[in-house]
Amino acid sequence: MKTMVKALLAAAILLSSALSQAADDKYQSLRLIISKTFPGAEITGFKASGVPDILEFNLGAQVLYISKDGRFLFQGDIFDLVRQENITEKAEQTTRVSSLNKLGEKNMLVYKAKGSKRHITVFTDIDCYYCRKLHEEIGQYSEKGIDVRYIFMPLKGKKSSEKSESVWCAKNPQEAMTNAKKGRRLKRATCENPLKQHMVLGNDFGIRGTPAIVFDTGKMIPGYRPVNDIEKMLNKK
Repeated sequence: MKTMVKALLAAAILLSSALSQAADDKYQSLRLIISKTFPGAEITGFKASGVPDILEFNLGAQVLYISKDGRFLFQGDIFDLVRQENITEKAEQTTRVSSLNKLGEKNMLVYKAKGSKRHITVFTDIDCYYCRKLHEEIGQYSEKGIDVRYIFMPLKGKKSSEKSESVWCAKNPQEAMTNAKKGRRLKRATCENPLKQHMVLGNDFGIRGTPAIVFDTGKMIPGYRPVNDIEKMLNKK
């Protein structure tokens, strides 16, 4: 019996692999066309967009569109006016969640809440005024059961990058981050770190300023919002 179950499982895995390969082959020509314009980029997720003759695909963490003949490529939001729905934003939310899961909390600086219920991921620059304002509310986030997961986006140059690395490599990164956000002097530290991954992800998400807040649903909002506003948005269905 066990042998039969193992055989069935093996067959299912092979079938799944074959179907996945077939899907890849189906869009291989389009992938090659796109890669000429975006060499080295991860091109995945081809599927129907809901618009006739237009396919949706992922370029890294971004959602783009291409005509089935491979001639026209589109970037921007598609709205379904009947359903009153932003199709692109819905797809991008799914992609953001997937990308953040791939990075993993081990590569983020996380402030765990008491009795965690929800989380937000914040792209932050230590020297950014509104990033510091958000960090002042870390205690309130904890009380509300909301984890705050930081990804470093040091847009203010070399000094900001060095501070980010020193925080990450500190013996107590959470304490070092709080001190840095208060403008206190940091002990310079270096180590292996995920900061390059952070910057790549931020660029993939199209982030041009900090803070940028990503909800656990994948919804992203730019700029600072008070903790009570964030809580309401998280709880909004």
